[in-house]
Order: sequence, then structure tokens, then C-alpha cells
Amino acid sequence: MTRDMYGYRAAMFDGQPSVHWLRQAWRALRYYASQAAAAMRAGDRSRQIDMILRADQLLTLLSGLLDTSEGALLGARLLLIYNALQAALFRANSRNDPDELADFELAIDELARNMPVESKISRVA
Repeated sequence: MTRDMYGYRAAMFDGQPSVHWLRQAWRALRYYASQAAAAMRAGDRSRQIDMILRADQLLTLLSGLLDTSEGALLGARLLLIYNALQAALFRANSRNDPDELADFELAIDELARNMPVESKISRVA
């Protein structure tokens, strides 16, 4: 099953996905977080929940694309980060705390700034 998943991922991206692709997803995560924070401040609970769920679904998708096999350090590390980000989303939502989402956005920015441009997702030492 795992081998099939990695084959599917490679076929989806015509080879191993690069970090450039991840940056687009991270941009979407920042957008969803900022929209959820704005909705919290406006008292728009429906929009807040919609944006939190979109971010959560994107993080779930990103987690599923990671190569977490032995020797794939980047995939394993990103999985830990994505899990922490999902926990932050649900904390922000349950506490109705836009400041938690500001921290979420800062974490995504830091991740994007520190990721080597030429890296591949699967095997980075």
C-alpha cells in the first residue's frame, strides 16, 4: 500500500514534488488562517469554521503526500510540523483565539523562509 501511495505521488507530480509546490500550499494555509482570524474578530462563526476546516483538509492532504519512509528525513519532520499546525488550528477554533492563528501564520512563514529552494520532498538529509 505504501509503495502504491509513493508511486501515485510521483505520478501526480511527474516525478518527486519539489519544495516550490509546497510553497503554494503554504500560501493557501496562510490565507485560510488570516481569513479565519478575520472571521473570529467579526463574529462570523460560519466563515471561521469553514476556513479552519479548509486549512485542516489541506494539512491532511500535504501529510499524505509526504515520503516518511526510512531515510526520508524531510518528510518525517514535515509530518511533525503539520501535526503541530493542525493542533494549533483546533486550539484557535476552540478558544476563538485569532492570536493563535497569527502564530500559525508565523510558523508557516518561518517554514517557507527556511526551506531550501532546490530541495525535493522525498530525500533531504
